[in-house]
Amino acid sequence: MRTAWFRPKIFAATFLSVLLALHSRDAAAGEPAITAGSEAQARAYYQDVISKQLSFDATPGTTTLDNLLDFIGYPTSGAKVEALDPDVLMNPARASSSDGLGIPARGLSGATLREGDILVARFFAPKIVNINVPIPKAGWRKLVRLRVRPDSRAARIGIESAVILFNFFAPIGQPPFTEPSINTQVMLLAPKLPNRLFWLDFDPNGKLSLALNASFDAADLSAGGNRDYFVPDGCNDCHGSPGNFRPPIMNYLDTDHWFDRLDNDFAALKNTDTALVFDAHTNDFSQSPFAAAFDVIRRFNEEALLQNASVHPDSFEAQAARTWLRLHAQSDDHFPPVARSLNDSQPWVPSEAEGLNRLNRYCFRCHGSVRFSVFDRQAVVDRAGVMRQRINPSQQQAKIPGFKMPPDRTLDPAEMQALNDFLKSLK
Repeated sequence: MRTAWFRPKIFAATFLSVLLALHSRDAAAGEPAITAGSEAQARAYYQDVISKQLSFDATPGTTTLDNLLDFIGYPTSGAKVEALDPDVLMNPARASSSDGLGIPARGLSGATLREGDILVARFFAPKIVNINVPIPKAGWRKLVRLRVRPDSRAARIGIESAVILFNFFAPIGQPPFTEPSINTQVMLLAPKLPNRLFWLDFDPNGKLSLALNASFDAADLSAGGNRDYFVPDGCNDCHGSPGNFRPPIMNYLDTDHWFDRLDNDFAALKNTDTALVFDAHTNDFSQSPFAAAFDVIRRFNEEALLQNASVHPDSFEAQAARTWLRLHAQSDDHFPPVARSLNDSQPWVPSEAEGLNRLNRYCFRCHGSVRFSVFDRQAVVDRAGVMRQRINPSQQQAKIPGFKMPPDRTLDPAEMQALNDFLKSLK
């Protein structure tokens, strides 16, 4: 298992070897774009880390989401957490009632369920969509952040909160969230423990599973465009820890990117006028229901930045969260890509808007959270030569799994040429 931070005595040697491996991987790319991990590593992670270090029995196929909720002090069912409206879950009185989660308002040690203990947002999620099929289904997520209740088993070992991410798909034009979550991802946040963040994954029946089945590398795959991305490797790769060489981080919710995608791959969704911030029931930024639902996302992103800053304060991921919060401190509007530069000393400029829009459409799915962000202009300039090779590889390069970019689709030749010309022009 490559999780180096689990073994501090060999951290230095492992850190160096991982850096060399990552450099080689960026150059040769003989692996999938997102590290897939393996079943053996996932089983070892559940046994050695989740079960032993956290004292939570993590047995694939047996442990349930209900068990996890009880562990963090919410003795209720995962089905209720998945199904109940945010208005119910975020209201302590309604959440604790028999029509809600059915948990005591006063829990362990007499602690009261408080305002803010539960945070819920439902939203459009282009990141999870298989864009490599003729008619993609729209992806949707329901995020539930639960503060661990005092004196729960999880609280006693240093876990402070859990983030549960339910994943849904619906044909464009049909209501989302009507079918069960096809996969449910969980982050356990423990700021004072060396790992900082722990992963679990649950199948559609709420049983602990080993992997997320997703389409990040769809263009390289033949069986439906999906593959398994195992815990912890597949999770860490997208959360600030490629190669598992440092603690992972939370990703902020990028509302701007959701609205960007209505102008390209999801124009059909735009025509349905479905609310992307679903609980706003409108895409009109000026309406009060939009402001209320958007503020939930703002609160979550503030928490994401706090976690990022405590783990990797100088990372591009933390800077991306800071940028979103700065732009949206007093505004719920959609900011276009050219307004979202991460580096003030090297900002994207209006004359580069068309090229940046392409990077945002084709590359941001990975390179908003994996190794660098396309909104960091200097990072793109530094990598422009390699990116051009990846977008338009030679015949030999194209045979290497994971080399061709983007990994989730095959680009139209005209788009490929436009991206190449844009990257070539950058100075």
